[in-house]
Amino acid sequence: MKKILFILFIFTTTTIVAQRQMNRQNIRLLKTSYLTDAINLTPAEAEKFWPVYNKYTYKIQDLKISLKNILRFDERLEKNNISNLSEKEAKKLLDSTIQIENEITENKKQMFLELSKIISAKKIVQLQKSENDFNKQLLMEYGRRHRYQGGKQ
Repeated sequence: MKKILFILFIFTTTTIVAQRQMNRQNIRLLKTSYLTDAINLTPAEAEKFWPVYNKYTYKIQDLKISLKNILRFDERLEKNNISNLSEKEAKKLLDSTIQIENEITENKKQMFLELSKIISAKKIVQLQKSENDFNKQLLMEYGRRHRYQGGKQ
């Protein structure tokens, strides 16, 4: 009986992880298509644009995850019990946060510099707007599906 439950648990977990991975891939494909259309990339531009964009997007995404992990690492922050933090600990936390935020900004600057050799500044501004629009639509769709499913995932 334990073996059957264990196998069922592994199968269910594997299926859920595979679905999440599939969802991430689908979102990336949708975003690629959306941004390509939104900024009117030519095939020649797209060939040079996407490797640069993806390189920096992944770096920035990793930095944002690091930032979230720093803030989640301390249980006192997770439980909104900040009063238990010493001033020294709070300063260290702020310094780490500022360092990561600076790295994010630096990566964005580098990305824009590299992209400016491939596409116009106007298209880079359109890219920023289109990224925000895509993320808003994605969140609205997530909210709609979440409500439709009765809060279940």
